[in-house]
Amino acid sequence: MEEGQPIGFRDLLKVEVRDATGRQIGHVQDMALEADLGRVPYIEFLGVHLFWTDRVGDIELVRRAEDLVLLVPWSDVASASKEVITLNSKHPEFPVKTAAGKWLVRKDILDKQMVDPEGSRIHRVDDVVLVLQGGRLKVVGLEVSKGLLLTSSALRRYLAEIRRKHASRSTSEVIPWEAVEGITPDAVVIGEEVPH
Repeated sequence: MEEGQPIGFRDLLKVEVRDATGRQIGHVQDMALEADLGRVPYIEFLGVHLFWTDRVGDIELVRRAEDLVLLVPWSDVASASKEVITLNSKHPEFPVKTAAGKWLVRKDILDKQMVDPEGSRIHRVDDVVLVLQGGRLKVVGLEVSKGLLLTSSALRRYLAEIRRKHASRSTSEVIPWEAVEGITPDAVVIGEEVPH
């Protein structure tokens, strides 16, 4: 990942995760940010799908677990590329955090229906666009299908107006994060009404 270059969240799914010793411990399953639209939308946590483990930090599990995904603070990331993410911690001594009060990119945003404040459907979130900024990933927008834009001139005009209003220099397929008004269990609410 290069500083300032956009990357899709889907491109980072399944990226190998290594601990401080260089041992592969799992892969990227999700990422999370604080559930607060008033904050800068930095990825604060990395959802790591661990290989078999019987411990998490000081906690010894009842039995070895294979299907365990931990939220590790992004501050524990030593380096990140499109091929491998390396942590500062050694397995199994990770500083684990709860998912409470956080938006999980894969679970809460990706593939969700986008709607306007009146509930009119816009499109599904095809990808979440991130950019590396000062060693941290920042959410900059939500991508919609290029194919849909080719067939819908109304959607093209709608997206162009949102980008103009938020002074976004993103491509025509990206709704700037600043246009997001809310995230519900069923939808991502964009703060602009769809013209009828």
